[in-house]
Amino acid sequence: MARERSYFLEPLEGYPGAVDPEVRDRLHAAWAALVEEGDAAAARDALRELAAGGAGLPPAEVLAAEVDFAGGDLAAVVRRLVAVGDATPTYTASQLLLGRAAELAGDVPLAYAAYRAVASRSRLAFQRTGELHPRALEIVGNRLHEALKAGHLDEAGRHLDLLRAWAPDETSTLDAARAVALARGDLAAELAAVKRLSERRAGDTALLERRAELELSVGDPGAGLKIVEGLAERHPQDPALAEKLAAAKFHWRLSLLPQAVRDIGARPDLTRADLAVLLYWLVPQVRYAKPSEGRIATDVLDHPQRDEIVRVVNLGLLDLDETLHRFSPGAPARRAAALRAMERLLQRFGAAACLADGAANPQPSQSPACDLAARCGLLAADDDCRPADPLAGSEAVEMIRQTLKLLGRS
Repeated sequence: MARERSYFLEPLEGYPGAVDPEVRDRLHAAWAALVEEGDAAAARDALRELAAGGAGLPPAEVLAAEVDFAGGDLAAVVRRLVAVGDATPTYTASQLLLGRAAELAGDVPLAYAAYRAVASRSRLAFQRTGELHPRALEIVGNRLHEALKAGHLDEAGRHLDLLRAWAPDETSTLDAARAVALARGDLAAELAAVKRLSERRAGDTALLERRAELELSVGDPGAGLKIVEGLAERHPQDPALAEKLAAAKFHWRLSLLPQAVRDIGARPDLTRADLAVLLYWLVPQVRYAKPSEGRIATDVLDHPQRDEIVRVVNLGLLDLDETLHRFSPGAPARRAAALRAMERLLQRFGAAACLADGAANPQPSQSPACDLAARCGLLAADDDCRPADPLAGSEAVEMIRQTLKLLGRS
């Protein structure tokens, strides 16, 4: 115990509450007997007397924990003092002993947290905090990634909270924040992490490209476009960057549209009315072409997007129930319907070679909409089409962008 003497502070050290002078004297005497003479029995007697007198004070718990520590029962020390630390986090005598017991028991993050809580009050706690800092961050970071692998996002979030409290500006914390954001699908949180990481890893092109993508989708589209322009200027022969630049310009133009349209483009599931709005606002030909038909949808007369729906219907881009003359604006939009709309756009406003009957189909399927998507490159190569699935705003926007390329607009 002599080696651990510096961790055995008088139980009242740093305690913020009021204590009766007689109880104070009794605690001091029992503590002195324990640390100076190794008399654990005297300390236990004092604790029994205090308990019988109804003096259930945190300093008595600290003294009891010191007796447990002297007897080698580190688990008992931790059990007692975690609760005390939660109630009085800057209680020096409690946190210093808790830190040491946790450290000896192998729980480095708990030890670090306890020492850190009183580092400004104790030179020893300050020293141990600095020494344990790298290992504590490493362990919590490993726990966070294990939680993510297991799909335990709430647990990973708690580990991230610790890292942010302990080391908000360290690269490992920013990497962890990005990993959690990716697992949650939180693009705004991922952007916040990627922005700071890209500032520290200026040569990481992949990270910079991801920042540009995120800026264009949930951040500052102008900043995203500027990043891609810079990358394209440095690598003028890179076709992938040329394609990214074209996409960046398109998304920047999208950012100039009314907020209601931008909101639709970010929705996870679109309605048929939403799809009509995107077609109207993103395809200039739709806004300015003269409709060839005069069909009326009886269920959109009072709809807030009536004008957009009527224009799209009368250009023949989206279907109308010919019997009931209903458009069903609130019904879910399906990927197949969007792809059919793209085909009709190409037929009406262009002459894309991929529309020809004899055009090669690299991925033949039993769905005409999917065949068209494969022939015309309306979907990414790794997209399996899924024609009956609901349509996301981002999917619709990308289909329209690819269609505009085929129409000679980028």
